[in-house]
Amino acid sequence: MILSDLSIKRPVFAWMLMAGLLVFGAIGFSLIGQSQLPDVDFPVLTVSVTWEGASPEVMETEVVDIVENAVTSVKGVKKTSSVTRQGQAMITLEFDLKTNVDVALQEVQSKLSQAQMLLPRDIDPPVIMKFNPDDQPFMWISLSGERPERELMQYVKDELKDKFKTIPGVGDIFLGGYLEPSVRVWLDPERMRAREITVDDVLGALRSEHAERPAGNLATDKKEWNLRVMGEAQSIPELSDLVIGDRSGRPIYTTFRLKDVARIEDGLSDPRGISRVGGLPAVGLGILKQRNANAVEVGRAVAARVAGLQKTLPHG
Repeated sequence: MILSDLSIKRPVFAWMLMAGLLVFGAIGFSLIGQSQLPDVDFPVLTVSVTWEGASPEVMETEVVDIVENAVTSVKGVKKTSSVTRQGQAMITLEFDLKTNVDVALQEVQSKLSQAQMLLPRDIDPPVIMKFNPDDQPFMWISLSGERPERELMQYVKDELKDKFKTIPGVGDIFLGGYLEPSVRVWLDPERMRAREITVDDVLGALRSEHAERPAGNLATDKKEWNLRVMGEAQSIPELSDLVIGDRSGRPIYTTFRLKDVARIEDGLSDPRGISRVGGLPAVGLGILKQRNANAVEVGRAVAARVAGLQKTLPHG
């Protein structure tokens, strides 16, 4: 007896069978991992090159052109493109879909090794990376406010970042628009001239005095301690009191401090871009999920964590 004959003779059984298929199908669908960008190996490689201080024009002629000429002969290359910035270049290689990306990576490494002698000597070694959607943030969260930018940056890095990294399925957190804390020392030529202090004298004092050094070991019969000299300044007042002890390599017997010849400011590193939300400074947190993690579930967990943290955010 075929299924159609059975369904005609026993319609209740047919309806129950259809209902069962629908229910179990819905249950199975809910258990399937969902991701907008599934785990696949795209035949795309990126070559990142860093040359500190080089202008985009110099990077283009001295680095990018040489790298592109070297890698375009690799079998399967369909398209090459590059983005050049101050001191950095990114060359993207797209291959045919049938290309084995692991084999292509080895060939690109071989070509770059051959072209190494044509690149500038003080350049950082090129870094080759495979493209994977999981290496890109699948979700962004932004935090902005009227507080000073330094406080905003510090709060995001020290407080918020760790709270999102503990969510199951989150692999890492990428900070967008974040600037590292930076201390600026503005030298005063007139005050330096009056004390016969040069820039090299100040740099020498910073290198020798603003440093943490090992100081050996202290041992007893049962225990041993590592000793170190805590010479690094932990605040602007401590850095301001740093002693400039040498003048042109010779000791100075009159005490001069850094604040006597310079103005010290606590700030942020030089911005290379602008991050704003509603016209206010902002920091973005890019959420990278773990490989094979369910993007929908991770996104819901992140949204729930955001809702909970909004109640504890500082004023402003």
